[in-house]
Amino acid sequence: MAEKEIRVSHIGVPGNLSVLKLKSYLRTAFANAAQTEKTESEEEILLVKVLVPRPLGLRAGEKLFDKVLQGIVDKDSRVTRVSVEFVDGEVTQQTIDASMARIQKELDEFGHVLHERSEDASRD
Repeated sequence: MAEKEIRVSHIGVPGNLSVLKLKSYLRTAFANAAQTEKTESEEEILLVKVLVPRPLGLRAGEKLFDKVLQGIVDKDSRVTRVSVEFVDGEVTQQTIDASMARIQKELDEFGHVLHERSEDASRD
């Protein structure tokens, strides 16, 4: 079996959202992040990093993120990992670049584990 491509998508949440609008924003942003040119392709492993301004994240709470993101993940088998990171201030391109650098370092070191896990899942 050929190795699947690992794709990382970042979702930057604006700090001016209300908690009520956060749910729909996450659903829409996640759908956009998951889109590929290959429709419904199983040929990739998708990692999603959600960057949230700390004040909004604290207002929304852990349970909201768990519920909304789990519902989204359950709909897309390509998604292997979703993580939420609270950031100080607004989410900027520099914040996203720094997060991408950390993720790339993790992938360089531990990316083989994702491939092993996806091969195990395909045998089921």
